[in-house]
Amino acid sequence: MKGLSFRARTAIRRMRALALAPAMVTGLFPGVAEAQLVTVQNKLANHYAYDPLPDACPNGHRIANIPEGYRTERDHVIYNDSTHKWVMWAHYEASGYGTAQALVAQSDTECGPYTIVKTFRPLDREIRDDYVWKDNDGTAYFLAASRKNGGANDTMAIFRLTANYLDVDVSAGTTWAFENQYREAPIVMKKGNIYFLLTSAAAGWYPSQGAYATATSMLGPWSPLANFGNASTFGGQNADVRIIRGSGSTANILVLDHLGGAIARDDGRMWLPVLLDDQARTATLDYYSTFYVDKTTGALTLPSTDSVAATRPATASATASGSSPQYGNDRSYQTKWSAVSSANWPAWWRVDLGSARHVGEIQISWPMTKGSEAYYKYKIEFSSDGTTWQTYDFTNNTLYGFTVDSFNVTARFIRVQLVTAVLSNNPNNWYTPALWNVRVLN
Repeated sequence: MKGLSFRARTAIRRMRALALAPAMVTGLFPGVAEAQLVTVQNKLANHYAYDPLPDACPNGHRIANIPEGYRTERDHVIYNDSTHKWVMWAHYEASGYGTAQALVAQSDTECGPYTIVKTFRPLDREIRDDYVWKDNDGTAYFLAASRKNGGANDTMAIFRLTANYLDVDVSAGTTWAFENQYREAPIVMKKGNIYFLLTSAAAGWYPSQGAYATATSMLGPWSPLANFGNASTFGGQNADVRIIRGSGSTANILVLDHLGGAIARDDGRMWLPVLLDDQARTATLDYYSTFYVDKTTGALTLPSTDSVAATRPATASATASGSSPQYGNDRSYQTKWSAVSSANWPAWWRVDLGSARHVGEIQISWPMTKGSEAYYKYKIEFSSDGTTWQTYDFTNNTLYGFTVDSFNVTARFIRVQLVTAVLSNNPNNWYTPALWNVRVLN
């Protein structure tokens, strides 16, 4: 909340606690009209009663003539300034995922109905998770998880489109990116002259580590992938982006499908800002339960992510060689505390805040092993003296990779009890108790 007045910071804390609706923001920030400042609230697995940043087609893009038994996924539309048509590209499938084609359709209006122009495999390439991107000069590109070396989704394919956006430009061929790295859910953003390509791992309906690459041309070469966010992209997968081009800046809000795993699949949406640095060529993603965007200026107001537990002394019931309890609160999503080198449950991790502090929210990043995903049953305990504990039971948790819990507690010590992990594809829990990161917000 750097740069905000005390009154504004207090208002943000109060709205986080009370979960105020967007219209109630008016008056808390003097000089900011209701229509300008939008409150974005994220709450995991609640089916999201509202879209804080709706696009022009809240009911989606209607397709007039899709054949019986077929469906589209990841449909995206762009406007062709020359033909004055809206053009849709989408992943096109029958039952299962063997069709692996692209669907191209067009409409006179953004929301449709769209008429199918063709369904095909561009340059005979398989098409699954996809995205269509229109550059500043009007050139358009189609990106999709594809197959180059024998594995479904093993490599990302990038195509330049023809001038009418209804086909791929054969002369440009196929640009392959991230060979044999099994990336999907592509999203493109741009700042200055730098392109940012965001992807997820091909992990089915489970969250995975998000990553990005940069380039000075959509046809590459692309840099090596760099991780962003935490190891589960906060429980989500890239679905779309809301680009708010304001009078002062541009805000890129990543829209993510919340992937709860086998129990809570595709459970709503999340909206998280992506901070782009075209000089350093970095993309930064973090989780905010509440943040604000001014649709007129493009300015973001992001609450502090400083954890009151960061770098404070931490201990644990056991620690594996090469690990440390301090990895659980070292401000990094890329280091973790691990209890032991084999399954040994339950276990606990504890932090000493140094003095009594107010706790309003605890975010925990949980380990996952791709192919053997698990969700954690846990408890969070608070104490003033390290002896007497107040317990909050979350053993009913079924979320994978990332949890957010709200409190109104004052305590010096916080202890996370790792009760067990439930594996989605195995009745036996062979996981090792571990934590990537515990963030404590007041």
